[in-house]
Amino acid sequence: MKKLLSLIVVCILVLSLAACSGQETPPPANTEEPAKEGTEEPAVEAPKTPQDLVMGTGSSGGTYFALGGAMSNAMNKMMEEQLITVTAQASGASVENINLINAGEMDLGMAMNNVAANAFAGTGAFNAPVSNVSSIGVVYNEVYQIVANAKTGAKNVEDLKGLTVAVGPAGSGTVGLTEKVLAAAGLDIDKDIKRQSDSFGDAATKMQDGHIDAACNVLAVPASSIIEMSTVMDLAYVDISDEILATIQADEPYFVRKVIPAGTYKDQAEDNNTITCKAAMYCRADLDEETVYQITKAMYETGDVVAAAHATGKEIQLEGALEGITTPIHPGAARYYQEMGIEVPDNK
Repeated sequence: MKKLLSLIVVCILVLSLAACSGQETPPPANTEEPAKEGTEEPAVEAPKTPQDLVMGTGSSGGTYFALGGAMSNAMNKMMEEQLITVTAQASGASVENINLINAGEMDLGMAMNNVAANAFAGTGAFNAPVSNVSSIGVVYNEVYQIVANAKTGAKNVEDLKGLTVAVGPAGSGTVGLTEKVLAAAGLDIDKDIKRQSDSFGDAATKMQDGHIDAACNVLAVPASSIIEMSTVMDLAYVDISDEILATIQADEPYFVRKVIPAGTYKDQAEDNNTITCKAAMYCRADLDEETVYQITKAMYETGDVVAAAHATGKEIQLEGALEGITTPIHPGAARYYQEMGIEVPDNK
C-alpha cells in the first residue's frame, strides 16, 4: 500500500514538471513609446573640426597691421561656435599677401584691388597669373598719401626729384603705385630719387630724425604714422595732378580722385589732392565654401565692433562690398551676398 502511494506521488510530480516546462517566459515589457508614423530619428550633427587660419596684414605703422588685428579679434568671437580662428600676421602687405595665399602658405590677406588685378593678369609684380586666390570683398578705401619735410619745399610729385624717399615697404602695393605715380610725372624710381624701403612706422621715425626727405603711404585717412610725424615736424602734403591721375587711369581705371580736406592733419592749410583705390580681402580659392561663408558673414557683421578698436572699421560695410572687385569671387562669399540680396557678378 505504501509503495502504491509513493508511486502516485512521483507520477503527480512528474506531470507537474512537464506542465511547467511547456510554458514560455514572457518577454520584458517595452517601456519605449513606438515611433510615430512618418517621423525619423533626428540626425546627429558631426563634430566640427577646428580651423586655425592665418590672415596677412601689413607692416607696423600701417592700416593693414592695426586693422587686421582688430578684425581678427572681432571675427573670432563671432565664429566661436564654428570653431574657426583667424590669426592676423604682419607681412609686406598686398603683393606678398597675394603670393603667400597663392602658394598656400597663408589663408587670407588684404591687398589693394589693383594689385589683385595684376596678380590675376600676371603683370606688374607678378610673373604669371595666380591660380589659388579668390576675392571675398572690399574692406575700406585706400588713400595714397605723399608727405615731405616742409623744408624741402615739395608741393608736387615732380618736386621729389633728387630727394631721399621711402617708397613703401618691400612686398607692398605702395611700392608699385609709387613707381606708377613717379613714371606718370616723368621720374624714374631708381634714377631720379634715392629710394628707401621702410615700413610705414620706420619711415615716420626716419622722417623725424632727418634721415629721409619724404614718405609714400597707402593708408586710411587719417593715418597714424602721418599724425605721428605732424606732431613733431612741419610737413608738406604733396599733390597728385590731374595729368598724373589720367595717365594712371588709362591702364588702371580703378584709381580715382581723392581730396583730403584741409585740417585733416596738423597744420594742413589746404586740401590735398591725391588718389584712392580699394583695399579688399582675399583668400585661398581652395578653402571650402562653408568656411569662407562664415568668414564673409563675420567680416561684414562685426564692423561696429572693429570700429571701436580702429576707426577704419566703420568703412567695413556690406553696401559697396563688391565695388572695385574685378577678380573672381569665392563661392562661399557669393553665397553670403546672395542671401543678403546683393547681385554677384559672374566673373569666374
